[in-house]
Amino acid sequence: MEFDLDKPLSDLRFDAWAKRIAPEIGIADREDANETLFFARQLEYVYSQTYDVKYPEFKARLFIPLDSSVPTGAESYTYRMFDEIAMAKMIANYADDLPDVTAFGTEFTGKCKSMGNAYSYSIQDIRRAQMAGMPLETTLARVARRGHEAFLDQIAAFGHAATGLVGFLNNPNITPVSVITGNWASANADQIIADLDKLVNSIVTNTNGIHVPDTLLLPIAQFLRLNNLQRSAASDKTVLQWYLENNPFIKNIDHWYLLDLADAQGDGPRAVCYQRSPDVLQLVVPQEFEQFPPQAKNLAFSVPCHSRCGGVKMVYPLAVAYMDGI
Repeated sequence: MEFDLDKPLSDLRFDAWAKRIAPEIGIADREDANETLFFARQLEYVYSQTYDVKYPEFKARLFIPLDSSVPTGAESYTYRMFDEIAMAKMIANYADDLPDVTAFGTEFTGKCKSMGNAYSYSIQDIRRAQMAGMPLETTLARVARRGHEAFLDQIAAFGHAATGLVGFLNNPNITPVSVITGNWASANADQIIADLDKLVNSIVTNTNGIHVPDTLLLPIAQFLRLNNLQRSAASDKTVLQWYLENNPFIKNIDHWYLLDLADAQGDGPRAVCYQRSPDVLQLVVPQEFEQFPPQAKNLAFSVPCHSRCGGVKMVYPLAVAYMDGI
């Protein structure tokens, strides 16, 4: 028996099997012999592990404290912010001009909206999955949930203008801090650090030290620049390492791909600095992902999926700062 030595080993083994077994099963001279052998080859080996397309990580839940206290049936939520006027002064004996103290509150209302999708499968899909040992329903449910999480991530970042939901990265009450140098792709370490200091210090200055930022979020390219750029010729630290060790406020620096095109024009990078605290901002999720019983239609079933989101509740906008042009 002769073999083509240019063929892979698996093909050589298959050829040997085909030439030996074909006459025994009576297909050597049949017209469909090639098709039969083709299907036999497909059964030769099937990978038990599947490979899914990879997508960017959803980070809204990591960067924004979660508020799940709003009931799922609520169409809106309201929170109140109180301010006060409390002054005292020097008085004389029997004074009758004591200054009054005053407290007053302001209400802020946000909306809650539903998100939905569904997945379907037929009777035959179920039988095929059973035969192949594939968890069909589990796979489709995972895809449906991912759709909800992807939408939630976008809403948490940029809101949803059509329904009035407010996002974290483009809050209208926050004015971006101007850069000193900008263009970090070509700026040196000192120039980048000066921009960072201006961004971080703006929160401390604007709030008279009431709010102290602890987290800095950067677009991917800018994060990598800080992580690769050496602080100085005399230092073995990168700018990222040096800043975390030397800035008295910032404890966490991370990247978020949604910041790549988050500037005021929507086509450039934006840095975000903030105090990561539920007292400052919260992502309102009245209803986490849920699935309803399959609904039969002819020879198929559809599973409705549902969740609810109220956008980002920004209680103290001054505790958050943006910087474009980096």
